[in-house]
Amino acid sequence: MKITIFILSGFLFGPMTLGMLAIAPVSHALTLQPLEESELRGVVAQGLIINDKITGTELAGENEYSTPFNFYRMGLDGELELNMNMSKIQLGCGGINDYLAPQQGCDIDLDYVSLMGRDGSELGDPGSLFTLTRPYIEVAVKNDDIPTLREVVGIKIGAQKADGGMSIGRVYDQNGIVNQENMLNRTCDPSATVGNTVLGCHSGVNTVSGFLGTEMSLSMRVKATVCAGGLIGDFCLGIPIGLDAWGCIGRTATNEDTCGTAKSDALFIDIAGTRLNNLGLNAAQLKLNDAAVAPGLADLLGNVYASLDANTRLLHKITFEDTSDFFLSFQREPIAYPRYSKTTPTQEFIDNGTLTTALDACAGTSFASSRCDSAYSVPANTGWWMNAPSVKLNDVYNDNAQLGNLTIGDALSLLATPGYKIEQANFKLEPAQNCYGSTTFC
Repeated sequence: MKITIFILSGFLFGPMTLGMLAIAPVSHALTLQPLEESELRGVVAQGLIINDKITGTELAGENEYSTPFNFYRMGLDGELELNMNMSKIQLGCGGINDYLAPQQGCDIDLDYVSLMGRDGSELGDPGSLFTLTRPYIEVAVKNDDIPTLREVVGIKIGAQKADGGMSIGRVYDQNGIVNQENMLNRTCDPSATVGNTVLGCHSGVNTVSGFLGTEMSLSMRVKATVCAGGLIGDFCLGIPIGLDAWGCIGRTATNEDTCGTAKSDALFIDIAGTRLNNLGLNAAQLKLNDAAVAPGLADLLGNVYASLDANTRLLHKITFEDTSDFFLSFQREPIAYPRYSKTTPTQEFIDNGTLTTALDACAGTSFASSRCDSAYSVPANTGWWMNAPSVKLNDVYNDNAQLGNLTIGDALSLLATPGYKIEQANFKLEPAQNCYGSTTFC
């Protein structure tokens, strides 16, 4: 069965305008055979409907967050295709996480979200489809064998895999304009390349709670003036030495840096937490293109290091490339839900014959962690949680990271980990314009 839904505009848990709902059933030649009652009891699922029970101890990698629970799954053996725009998503606002998380507000708070298809690692065309394969609902039950104490402690809405793109937020590009969503940084300065003045030009991911197993790549042109004699204010004492070089990390597609495109060049980062609003990349080794460095400085620098600190509002797109075990859940205590396949991520790649080709941390890379050997997901924290074990944030690009005047001490910090700290670099990430027909969402 395939269900296709277009939603032109609306709000989560609010009014929605349904543009198109098309249901295209898949025909099958059926040969019916009678079953005895004893035989029916042995059937786990039948036809389009999938029903299953999984205990918290029966799969590989059981742990303290899976063992107290039994899990009941109800799903469809089909595909759900979506194209929708939502001006605001807020889940889990207030409550206990106001006291447990460093930031008060909502577990998930996103402005201007579009679900659509993808074109490789890029967002797809307007009207393209985000696909969920075998969508299902799962409940986590505690004290399942004690009728007087049995209770549902978590509900999960997921799919065997997700494929498509998610565009988030808006970019303001006029000097002095007031940002309508970002109340903490409202004034836009489009000329800024790094620093907090960049944030006024961006809105989108205010907070997110969940686990993202991310492949990331970055190309950045670093510009600075190293002042050998020290600095007084912005005045450079002594002879200034110019630095103008491209750096990169991960698997990049551009020809402006020296990073490759092979699986061995890929960078994988696991990101997890409640109400996250910053993306940090510590001790990133930037391979410099020596031809762009002032004479004499290339030999001194060679490879340099930087620690990047970016507000999540600067990130306007992520793509899901057949991402397994994509789900949203809410729970009253931490729960490690079973993976759809009931096998570990590494074993799933082995079974599919893709261990050597898949671009995933668990597919035979040095970035593999303990989660790769568990058939249960990374534990979902209390409240709302989004699980996306294999998302792409590739070719993040900044062609003008202007660091200004650096002291000798700043320059030396480039030579070793964790490196010089670059905050709020203005990445060239743009949200998609998913408008068509008479819609005015964008």
